[in-house]
Amino acid sequence: MFWLNFFRSNKDTKSVAIRSHLDNLIQMAKVDGYYDEVEKDYLLKVAQNYNIPARNIEEVEKYSHEVSMAEPENKEMIYRQLYELVGMILADGVVHNQEIELCARFAEEMGVAQGNGMVFISNLVKEIEKGATPKDIAKFFS
Repeated sequence: MFWLNFFRSNKDTKSVAIRSHLDNLIQMAKVDGYYDEVEKDYLLKVAQNYNIPARNIEEVEKYSHEVSMAEPENKEMIYRQLYELVGMILADGVVHNQEIELCARFAEEMGVAQGNGMVFISNLVKEIEKGATPKDIAKFFS
């Protein structure tokens, strides 16, 4: 079954949130004007963690603009998604302001970092660069 067809027929909250997250990762990768193999490899790695086969990534990329923001189902998923979004920022080794701005917008849409998204994401980038894990991210919410 093709990826897009799966999400059209499977409207459960978790599937929609995963599809939205993968779309956000693609948007994050492209926001600086470059979408290279390192970023595509990172996307593949994340997709596989959600049990999405690599053969479906091309279709995800093709239709990524068709999905809107879907709220993650719980706080742990928010931490994981923010970690993965920052991972995409760091994937190519260059952090661009456009990436920080977009990630801050995603964080605000997820209901975190209200009013201070840029500072929040900048600090999160620094912590992940130092080796923070998705579980460590919880401290940024307290």
